[in-house]
Amino acid sequence: MKPPSIGWWPTGGHSLSWWDGENWSWPCLDTDSIRQVARYSSKIDTAKNIKWYPRPDNWPERSKT
Repeated sequence: MKPPSIGWWPTGGHSLSWWDGENWSWPCLDTDSIRQVARYSSKIDTAKNIKWYPRPDNWPERSKT
């Protein structure tokens, strides 16, 4: 199942991945530097069954579309 919208999605623990509507990025940790996030989020993850989770309630409303 695909996420309902483009954006960052929790993928377990402290891991987040960018969903562009077709592909997932490499996972990023919430402790990664902006440089690491820029590098990882620009790479397509080739894994077929990435498990994602609903966005937490404490995320800004605009990110929970």
